[in-house]
Amino acid sequence: MIRFENVNEDTFSKVYEKMCAAFPLEERRDYVDQQECMNDERFCFFEIYDNEVAVGFISLWNLSGFVFIEHIAIDPDKRSGGYGSKAIELVKETYKKAVILEAEAPETEQQIKRIKFYDRLGFKVNDYPYEQPSYHGGEGVPLLILSYPRLLNENEFNNFIAQTRNSAYKKKGDT
Repeated sequence: MIRFENVNEDTFSKVYEKMCAAFPLEERRDYVDQQECMNDERFCFFEIYDNEVAVGFISLWNLSGFVFIEHIAIDPDKRSGGYGSKAIELVKETYKKAVILEAEAPETEQQIKRIKFYDRLGFKVNDYPYEQPSYHGGEGVPLLILSYPRLLNENEFNNFIAQTRNSAYKKKGDT
């Protein structure tokens, strides 16, 4: 049975190490910034468990009108076991509202597989131009916005941009 367990002070370093292995620097915060997110009540950072075995992690923002899945990764030796699908279904069941996430455009075999994976889970690829803000200054990363259970209208997309700029992508010193 899949369940989420909060990342805490004791497990943070281990989970952050998994995040570094799964995501390039431009797609994640540094250690201290990631720790600081945990002080925001809207931020949820979970290890994904199958019974008593940790199989991955997920971080998300519980925002007004939607949940933004910022990162999800299954441990390499646990992939293809259905854990990613089950974790996303658990998000849908737990939060009972729209779910939004980012993904790379389907150019490589792995990226194509990722989009097909999200498609099987009911996510729709939105046609709005989008660039993930840099976590470290400089250039952003061009990504696609996927939403569940339907495409976003322009107001919803703009709401997503506004809320994530005020939470997930807020920089130190921003007001």
